[in-house]
Amino acid sequence: MKRFKNKTALITGAGSGVGKQTTLSFLKEGANVVISDVNKNSLLELKKHTEKDKNKILILSADISKPEDVKKMLCNSLKKFGHIDYLINNAGIPKTKKMMEIKRDDWNKVLDVNIKGTFDVLINVAESMINNKINGVIVNIASIAGEKGRPNFLVYSASKAAVLSITKSAALEFAAYGIRVNSISPGTIDTPMWDKVSNDILKIKGGKKEDLLEAWVDKIPLKRLAKPDDISDVILFLCSNEARFITGQTINVCGGLSIV
Repeated sequence: MKRFKNKTALITGAGSGVGKQTTLSFLKEGANVVISDVNKNSLLELKKHTEKDKNKILILSADISKPEDVKKMLCNSLKKFGHIDYLINNAGIPKTKKMMEIKRDDWNKVLDVNIKGTFDVLINVAESMINNKINGVIVNIASIAGEKGRPNFLVYSASKAAVLSITKSAALEFAAYGIRVNSISPGTIDTPMWDKVSNDILKIKGGKKEDLLEAWVDKIPLKRLAKPDDISDVILFLCSNEARFITGQTINVCGGLSIV
């Protein structure tokens, strides 16, 4: 079943984790895919897994915190494929730190990517959809951390709360153009980002990594971390015709952690 044949998806933060899995899933479903990431090595690694689809994929190194990179990314995408049907606004960075130790620079780094960068990508892609009369879909990746407080995650939580708000406002403004905008709030995903976050937590609290993982999983009603395809499957659903009347919504894909 090729749900997205002759369609084009742009995925930021595509080099690993959810972005990587979403890339592979879109390719399997027949889409052209533009993949973007600030980490060049991760893009090169992903390229090895997509050789058979090399005519359907465009690989771009871009830092979404830099407006000029966003503009160039969009320009190259349109030059290659002509239009963008789906935006997966996935790029983001974590910050795990005690509240009393947070500095202004911590805010700047996270907000430049998670809020300003997310907005820049969204607004540029939406403009191209409008100009090309594309009834497109935008999926922003938020987090359940943006829905309620998390100790040691203040900056990250605040940035993802902003993504949830951006999603609702954009959905209302772009509905007139037939563009749907939704967000997904994952819980904890078994990705390289979790490795970094768990190491940062251990620096704050001490202890062993295996004990931290056991305690973390025990909080989740379904008793496991999410896998990247748990998230990518929902992303593709939101982009599909099956979700044609869904906009301005957030789906929590967290194994029940958000209701604990």
